Amino acid sequence: MFDRSAHVYDLLYSFKDYEAEARALVSLIQERNPGASSLLDVACGTGKHLAILRAEFPDIAGVDLDDGLLSIARERLPDVPLTHADMRAFDLGRTFDAVTCLFSAVGYLQDDAELAAAVGRMAAHLAPGGVIVIDGWVRADAWWPGTHVHALAESADGVAAARVARTWREGDRAILDMRYLIATAEVGFEEQRELHELTLFSDQAYRAAFAAASLAPVVVASPMEDRDRYVAVAP
Repeated sequence: MFDRSAHVYDLLYSFKDYEAEARALVSLIQERNPGASSLLDVACGTGKHLAILRAEFPDIAGVDLDDGLLSIARERLPDVPLTHADMRAFDLGRTFDAVTCLFSAVGYLQDDAELAAAVGRMAAHLAPGGVIVIDGWVRADAWWPGTHVHALAESADGVAAARVARTWREGDRAILDMRYLIATAEVGFEEQRELHELTLFSDQAYRAAFAAASLAPVVVASPMEDRDRYVAVAP
């Protein structure tokens, strides 16, 4: 997914307020499970959320399918168990008081069956009374018409990176054609391209996936516009 850009992922997303997002997550989880002390982040990426959340949840772990992002997370969190695995089929052999899947990572699933499989695996890792939090991708009924362009650019620590994206819809898919220009003093210029396809799941599809895992979700405010955050508590 981010095989060409993992090394500049944190730089390009440095505008994200991870501290505020983590505080909101802590409040959401503790309201439903005040004694929660363990947390699993599925699609943990570079581990920036986990690095903050560990202050409230001393027992943390992460799962991700992207080797490049996971290698950065391992450098950031050398003492945390981080597993290379597919969210549709992973099994860590234990449960947690909270399981999160943030920043719309479920959008990379291809259809309703894969969504149900992933939610089912996350639910299987919930302890009794555990809280699951899943950030959906843009809703199908909220996708903006036409083709759009967007750009991000940032520099820090001797690296400058820019990403220009062209985005459109094909059926139930959002297509993100992303081009990168990266510069360092030592190496010079680097150009990369990634093509991402994300599924525009309906609210019904998300709820059906939770129901298949015997969970009843509620939708709460999401930190991202036009997306829903689904929360449920295990029996």
